[in-house]
Amino acid sequence: MDRVWVFYAIQLTASGYALLRGGAPERLTGLALLLAALSTSVIERDIPVLFAGMEVGVMLIDLILLGVMIVITLHADRFWPAWVTALHALGTGAHLAKAISPDVIRLVYAVLSAVWSYPIVLLLVIGTVRHSRRIQAQGWDLDWSRQDHTIR
Repeated sequence: MDRVWVFYAIQLTASGYALLRGGAPERLTGLALLLAALSTSVIERDIPVLFAGMEVGVMLIDLILLGVMIVITLHADRFWPAWVTALHALGTGAHLAKAISPDVIRLVYAVLSAVWSYPIVLLLVIGTVRHSRRIQAQGWDLDWSRQDHTIR
């Protein structure tokens, strides 16, 4: 359980950094990841039965987050959201694997659905750092693909 609290601390720090220093894609992603983590913590069942069966609540949160990330990826003038979306899709796919084969080992299901969270948070931090550096270097940075670059 300690590793869960460590992850929440990392997620809170990364999301806070994105909210303070990021552009719109970083802020939206940071907020979405933070809300998903908090929502998951609220609906998780007791540890002895966690991931023993299909985690429908966690799956719904993951699907909503995947939809949000797809929209951000399609509109952001950044490349990193595509990686975040792909990694999160892999984690969301663990629910599909459990649905197709209920015999999937509990530990495998839990690891497959959660392991992608750490690189996702790292990508958010890297994206925020790069955005901040572009702002410092040129004074502006486009947030969205169809944004007029003359508007600053």
